[in-house]
Amino acid sequence: MKLLLQCSSFLCLCLACASSARAVEPGWYLLAFGGEASASGASENVATENLVDLFESAGLDVTDVTTTIDDSDTGFGAGGGYQFNDNFALEFAYVDLGSTAYRFSATVSNGTDEADADVELASSADGPVLSALAILPVGERFSVFGRVGFSLMNATGTAHITVDGADDRVSQSSQKSDPMFGVGAQYSFGKHFAVRLAWDRYLDVGTENVTGDIDADLISLGLRMGVGWFR
Repeated sequence: MKLLLQCSSFLCLCLACASSARAVEPGWYLLAFGGEASASGASENVATENLVDLFESAGLDVTDVTTTIDDSDTGFGAGGGYQFNDNFALEFAYVDLGSTAYRFSATVSNGTDEADADVELASSADGPVLSALAILPVGERFSVFGRVGFSLMNATGTAHITVDGADDRVSQSSQKSDPMFGVGAQYSFGKHFAVRLAWDRYLDVGTENVTGDIDADLISLGLRMGVGWFR
């Protein structure tokens, strides 16, 4: 949340300094963005129930359960695009959605002996994204846009299990091609520069056997720079 407040403050500063700005020109441009990524669909209760069921299926009783979940991280990306006219653009970017972590601690017993059990499930996703933007200018410098596309994410899930001091680690990686979509707003402060605030959702970025189906939301502040600035 603190990061988002800082991003919003930066955006307001750019708007205040843009009294003489004009709309950005169509053509090739570069972009970079960053903000807060969070997991959508990651349920602490469901993960806990699944782990308890797993231990009980092995004939172990589970007591004194404590859990924590960290479902947000810093997300960022960089890439480029081509704006054909005032209403349409294509973008290609590399996006890192950060990682999420779930931690489970409990006491397990076979009826005779007891042992401490700790489980940590972690998930991360990153990869290229191709998207199309439909742009609606609002005035000379401000515009809003909608985005649809698809991502080719490398999703990695890791399960670290420790029981009575003995530990094991299992990992799974998969390449996932799934849709994404989002909305945003952009303000230009020169014919080559603009700032944008966006929300994007990336579908199914989890791993099947570790984290299950989860989506990711990325709220970001970005900077767009036309390549004409280098001429």
